[in-house]
Amino acid sequence: MKAFRKILASLLVALTVISSMTSCNNGASKDSQANQTAADTIKKDVNLSPENKNLLYQFPTPFEVTMMLQRAKAGYIFKITNPPANLSKYSTEKAKALNLGIYSADLAYSATYNFVDETNKFIACTGKLANDLGIAGVYDPGLVDKVKKFNNNKDSLVNMVTKIFNQTNDFLSRNNRNQIAVLVATGTFVEALYLAASLNQVASDNKPISTVIFKQKDNLDKLITLLTAYNMDSELKPIGDEVSKLKAIYTNYGLEADKKLPQQKAAEIGDLTQSVRDSFIK
Repeated sequence: MKAFRKILASLLVALTVISSMTSCNNGASKDSQANQTAADTIKKDVNLSPENKNLLYQFPTPFEVTMMLQRAKAGYIFKITNPPANLSKYSTEKAKALNLGIYSADLAYSATYNFVDETNKFIACTGKLANDLGIAGVYDPGLVDKVKKFNNNKDSLVNMVTKIFNQTNDFLSRNNRNQIAVLVATGTFVEALYLAASLNQVASDNKPISTVIFKQKDNLDKLITLLTAYNMDSELKPIGDEVSKLKAIYTNYGLEADKKLPQQKAAEIGDLTQSVRDSFIK
């Protein structure tokens, strides 16, 4: 449970600062229309079993994955993230939730490498999407100043958002928002895997990053199991079908822990992860 709590922690922070951010603001009237379009696009009558709910809380946080990449000496490349300008594309509840997860991973990636301007852009995007989806609660107005204070201190920011996540998690639980939680987790996981696979293609020694990718196999299996619960939902089943394509990473390319991956194989894994991820951000 701690893992998923930290996944959405950055989203809570984003909600407290979005009013001061303008890079992803599309206007009040347009927001109202988008919110109306987003409503009721995902069935609300699918209840997760206790076992599947437990799976939901076992995914690594975006911070955990991006810190693994940093320790593997991977670099920061802004152009591989989802462009903030894409925000205006997302009008349905499904698209908003998926890309809330995707931008959360991009936010963690930027914050981990302490790229302040880029971090602020993704704070704006995650805050806007979270607000559209109604992921709200009782927030401390003083968080705005705290975020500004910790903007250049990665450890302090991570610690702060971890402490305040419980409010978001409680909100989702009280309002039966499991589908939203699953979609956010899916977007976060796929984007983090995509970032790793993209960086693996340009690394001079890709053994450490290949190991990061290899370690996500169990998490992918959990995600596929979780998405299978929504096979009867016409909105969510295509998401599960796309994510299932990623199983080939661990069966077709000779990926192993602590082993360098041939450049051609790294490129093929990169193409596969990008294809799945691009189906979510288009």
